[in-house]
Amino acid sequence: MDLAHKTVLITGAARGIGQATALRCARHGAHILGVDLEVGAMRDTAAAVQSAGQEFRGYACDISDAAAVRDLITQAAATERGFDVVINNAGVAPSGPFGDGDLDAWRRTVEINLLGTMALTHAALPHLRTRFRAHIVNVASVAGKVGSPGLVAYCASKHGVVGFTEALRAELAMQDASVGVSCVLPTMADTRMTHGVRRSALVPLVQPEAVATAIVDAIEENLPEVYVPARMRWLVDVLPTVAPGVARWLAMHDATARGWLEARKPLPQLPPPDGQADQ
Repeated sequence: MDLAHKTVLITGAARGIGQATALRCARHGAHILGVDLEVGAMRDTAAAVQSAGQEFRGYACDISDAAAVRDLITQAAATERGFDVVINNAGVAPSGPFGDGDLDAWRRTVEINLLGTMALTHAALPHLRTRFRAHIVNVASVAGKVGSPGLVAYCASKHGVVGFTEALRAELAMQDASVGVSCVLPTMADTRMTHGVRRSALVPLVQPEAVATAIVDAIEENLPEVYVPARMRWLVDVLPTVAPGVARWLAMHDATARGWLEARKPLPQLPPPDGQADQ
């Protein structure tokens, strides 16, 4: 699918992977509908997209609020161009020992990372089916394939995103839909989500721009699954099959796993959305 002259809706567009992806899509000729909790937080993203010669429109939405998501999609679909691509990128990653944490924080993690992705996709799908070609990208994580100490709720939510993506892709293919579905699985990305977390050489740190490139590749080539970096597939998919004992040992003893336990990163404070579109 060629992104030129298409419109891409991206959640979590204020910074990090979302911001980098908005700019990458704009450089491929796409207009951007950015979604975050506050429109004002996307000023830098808007400026970058506009400097690339494309239009940007921002929307405030808490994607864990199903009613707000439906309103968002109604507004986005009613714009002059509508939208052709949905990138479910917004997410949170509180960490620490599961038993010591607040169950409400773990529940909120699943509501945002998994249920928010499902709600937005469900609301957007009728509109996407009206397009000649359309695509959905769900940004998961390598933590959606393996369990990691200190990230129990995050892993649960991202495993859910991986399963949701696989099943939806198969279902739409059976229905001869023109909507492609991809899952992108980065390792630790250099964003606020991972700052202050100790890691080992086994787990590379990737830049948001590398994830953005993978997302655009997934859209253009209709790829079912993309790891970032690509070599993580060997560690996450192949090693547990050929040497499950080694894989389990690494999962328990690698410094990155202990890093998430030690970091005890809290659930981010989520300000109430201002509910206004940036015209």
